[in-house]
Amino acid sequence: MCIKPLQLYLLLATAGLYNPANAAGIVTDGRTATSVATASNGHQTVSLSPAVGGVSHNTYSSFNVSAAGADLNNTGINANTIVNQVTSTNPSLIQGAISVLGPRANVILANPNGVTVDGGSFVNAGHVVLSTGQVSFSDQTLAPGIMQRNVVLTTNGGTITIGPGGLSSTLVNLDLVAKHLTVSGPVTNDYTSSTGGVRATIGDSTTTWDTGFSPSDNGHDWLVSSTSPGTTGNALAIDITAAGGLTGGHVQLVVTDQGAGVRSLGNLYASAGDVVVKTNGDVTAADGSIKAEHDIAITTPGTVSLQGAQMSAAHDVTVNAGTIALSDDATGPSTLSALAGSVNLTSSGDITNTGSLIQAGLIATDGTTTGGNVTFTANGSITNRSTPANLGIIFAANGTTSLNAQGDITNDNARILSNQGLTLTAQGDVQNIIDHTDGVNGGAPVAWSNTGGSFLFFTHTSSGFDVDYGTVSEPSQLAYIASTAGPVTISGNNVTNSGGIIQSNDGAISVTAKDTFSNAAVFSGQASYSHGCWIFCHGSASSSVTPYGGTIQSGADLSITAGNVARNLGGNVFAQGDIDVTAPVTYAQGVTGYSAINQDRGFKAFFGSTWAQIIASDVGGGFSADGAVHLTGDAIIDGGSISGAKGVSATGTITTVRAPSSTPVQIGQHLGLTTWIGY
Repeated sequence: MCIKPLQLYLLLATAGLYNPANAAGIVTDGRTATSVATASNGHQTVSLSPAVGGVSHNTYSSFNVSAAGADLNNTGINANTIVNQVTSTNPSLIQGAISVLGPRANVILANPNGVTVDGGSFVNAGHVVLSTGQVSFSDQTLAPGIMQRNVVLTTNGGTITIGPGGLSSTLVNLDLVAKHLTVSGPVTNDYTSSTGGVRATIGDSTTTWDTGFSPSDNGHDWLVSSTSPGTTGNALAIDITAAGGLTGGHVQLVVTDQGAGVRSLGNLYASAGDVVVKTNGDVTAADGSIKAEHDIAITTPGTVSLQGAQMSAAHDVTVNAGTIALSDDATGPSTLSALAGSVNLTSSGDITNTGSLIQAGLIATDGTTTGGNVTFTANGSITNRSTPANLGIIFAANGTTSLNAQGDITNDNARILSNQGLTLTAQGDVQNIIDHTDGVNGGAPVAWSNTGGSFLFFTHTSSGFDVDYGTVSEPSQLAYIASTAGPVTISGNNVTNSGGIIQSNDGAISVTAKDTFSNAAVFSGQASYSHGCWIFCHGSASSSVTPYGGTIQSGADLSITAGNVARNLGGNVFAQGDIDVTAPVTYAQGVTGYSAINQDRGFKAFFGSTWAQIIASDVGGGFSADGAVHLTGDAIIDGGSISGAKGVSATGTITTVRAPSSTPVQIGQHLGLTTWIGY
């Protein structure tokens, strides 16, 4: 088959293999004293225009570099900075190495139509800027007869695209300046410096570059200034795919447009310094990583979201955002960690951790700890929640954990931990809870009876009762608020520990509720009893009723203050020191637990009868101290207990409605003692 030239063009164009601009390579536009020579293998050499104020300005109708590469010949020109400006409507594609011949120089490639790098690199270059901005100059007289020409880039459009082949060089610093940035391959600056690396300035901006610095100067930032008109941008200014990433000594992402954000599915790595992200939109990291050998700092009025992503800094992690949310996904939990420093999260809205880990510090194999504090400050609420697959954990290995919320603080089936002190302060409620599915009739016993037919002198009768306390969905994920070596301090409008554990091994525990304090065990499981007679009598009993949590335990003193009522319902409150409870009324209430006894042996069983019994017993509801128990206000004991090795005292009256007891349940009697309802 004969393919005509036009057909061949269409086939290549459809396959994405033919691009007239790519085929043109580097072509000057005749506006500057720049010329280009092309070797037989496609390698091109650019003879630069003379330098003015240290800057060689070169203009082109096309600037594309194939895999054969291109040279910028600075021999005899001796420019500090080489500016390459595309004046046509052709975008640039860089697929090979751009080398500076002769003295090392800074290199700027500016093409408002867009720049794509797919396997490109720079050789013998100091600072490199890839930009979609318009070029202008700002001349400064340094001394009579001595002038410095700074470069000004005005950016309001265009995209820089990093293809699968990526961009790899060893540079003092790499700057990407465009309206949009898409990274689908690795961007690597191999030069390890905490002051240099990879920086992206994305959105509308005017940037000025100081060309007076040596191309080998890594002690100064040649970006003199950066301003922005504050244009309202699209939702996504920087998009890093799973195959993309940015690696440099220092990695900085700056988005100037209002409302425009950052999404990273790949990896950001600062090999010597910080990772810094500043934007006015949302920042999303999903299934990738953000890692810094020093600090990580993210600032935005939008949402910072980690979804199965890993964020780790050798020192501090600081996030200031409108909303902060961590969650796990199919790949596993998100992790936010400061290995030898502190974690500081500040939100004008909510902070939520779902099935993920937030940790400051490390515990070495020999038991030594390093690191600082975990501090949350939220103008909204703070929620720490587990999922069936992963625990939600907030942990300070070698410092304090401090959570402050203008709304609620909720720890749901999750862990808030510290090896030092731990403080939770909420203007709303504080809840340490576990998930529970309600049973039938709210856990109250349901009695039943049946009368069947008669035969001769025998009537078939049966009766019994059922108890359904529901189900604890994740019994291995009790909610913990715990400190090993420091005090635990909790304050809120209402403070509830329902099925959870609040513990301090060596420090005191202080709980303050403006309204109500409630400590409750959560009961799950079922109990049943049946008895039937027809010639012979048969009894059957079973119980799987189990209490979970509702434990507050202090290795020192324990104080509880409530403005309205302090209630312990089926739980246990214990202190190795003294317990002080200040409330108008304090309740010590047991909750009915059930145990089953079945007997199918003996004389009656020989003739076909069986016997069974259900024992109903008060569970929990106790205040107990190795020291003394001091009550300010009244107290009511209803199946619970109040005891202190050094005595119990109250400023009001202590009334015992019912002491703890165990009672065989009989059909027809009032079933249950204090039934667990509503927790």
